Amino acid sequence: MADPDLALLKILIERTSYMNNYWNLYIVASAAIVGILSSGKDFTRLLRLRVVLCLVFISFALSNLCAILSLVDQRNAVLNQLSEMVPAELKASLTPEPRLLYLAFHVLLDLLIACSILFVPWHSLGKETVSD
Repeated sequence: MADPDLALLKILIERTSYMNNYWNLYIVASAAIVGILSSGKDFTRLLRLRVVLCLVFISFALSNLCAILSLVDQRNAVLNQLSEMVPAELKASLTPEPRLLYLAFHVLLDLLIACSILFVPWHSLGKETVSD
């Protein structure tokens, strides 16, 4: 394996790490939003707040998706630059999934989070009613 291939492999591994970072950021942001809403505080009842929170989340999710799709393109471009001396198994292990799969998965999660922001009555969950 030539030195240029080693440099390209390093770039591929870095791009893979960046993708993991973007997914981790998405998970943390989603969990934070759900955590805030599930606190059941009075402000979680406000429809305006939930709509604004949903719009902010959708903006964040779109920018996150764009970054992930950009990394998929970058990884594919770097993979195409590798020489034939790089083992096929190694190339296959570094090949990202198709863009459509990332898009579908991200949009499904985005819809679930957005619907939970708007429609789940967080303020009433967990409150037990005492009946005599």
